[in-house]
Amino acid sequence: MLAAGAALALGLSACGGGGDAGAPKDTSAGAAPGYPITITHKLGTTTIKSAPKRIVTLGETDQDALLALGIQPIATVKTGMADGLSPWSKAKITGAAPQLLTAGDNGFDVEQILKLEPDLILAGYDYYIDKYWKKLNDIVPTTAFQTGPVEDTWQQVTRQVGQAVGKSAEAEKLVTEVEGKIAGVKKSNPELSGKTFAFGVTGQTGTIMVLKSPADSASKLFGEFGLSMPPAIQQLPGESFAVEVSAEKYDLLDQSVLITHYNDNKQHQQDVEQNALFKKLKVVSKGGNIVVDLPEFYAIRNPSALGVPWAIDKMVPKLSEAVKKTAA
Repeated sequence: MLAAGAALALGLSACGGGGDAGAPKDTSAGAAPGYPITITHKLGTTTIKSAPKRIVTLGETDQDALLALGIQPIATVKTGMADGLSPWSKAKITGAAPQLLTAGDNGFDVEQILKLEPDLILAGYDYYIDKYWKKLNDIVPTTAFQTGPVEDTWQQVTRQVGQAVGKSAEAEKLVTEVEGKIAGVKKSNPELSGKTFAFGVTGQTGTIMVLKSPADSASKLFGEFGLSMPPAIQQLPGESFAVEVSAEKYDLLDQSVLITHYNDNKQHQQDVEQNALFKKLKVVSKGGNIVVDLPEFYAIRNPSALGVPWAIDKMVPKLSEAVKKTAA
């Protein structure tokens, strides 16, 4: 989950604290018959005996899948964005706003969650769920990751959420629709195919953290658009999915398109962009540097059934314009 784990090495971290008051009353999942349902995941099994009506989501990807299926959670994850919700999630909220839960250094407050009296907890994309899954699941059916902490794809999470609320067919249709929109990017924007990208965010003063793992969610999404990460970046030293690059190595950023995010740190952005070595990059001088804001960064780094279509609408026109400029 971006708020708790996936974006830590790229400059975002979860903040400690509690939730906001005013959780909505019972909401119906409108699930089809077929319970009990048993879901198998990495931490064990979760059995849901009847159609849930009070659902808590501990992962943003879980939340977005649930909202995309037309179901409102009574509580969900608080993000660092305005009102604690991403714009694509907020657009799907109807009626009373869900209570917002904030993860601390060790995840969510179990007692706070249980006080909400949920009958289902969706936590497939909760980075810390292994710390308290059994405690929760012994009381309330609680899902968990299938591959590893924040390693499940948005497709896996969407299908798991669909199964949990008795809407597997609808979830499969949703996955197909979003995958179709992704595939449409390459067809509609052939100028992106074969072009290279670099993706960097705030590091220490005068440095940039550069994404180097082709297995990262953002790398995969850009790859599906037709872009590729050059070997020189993939081969940077270190075990993490990102590595800090000093000004002397800014030339690594000189690709067909450069995507940068500065965590709203205007001073750091100025330090980087005013550096002579940065300004002389072809991708910069020709207008191929795209500065993404926080919602765009979330959508790229934490793909979901709602976030991916939003990211495509926002990002693809910018990517297309950038590669045309640098190719000129």
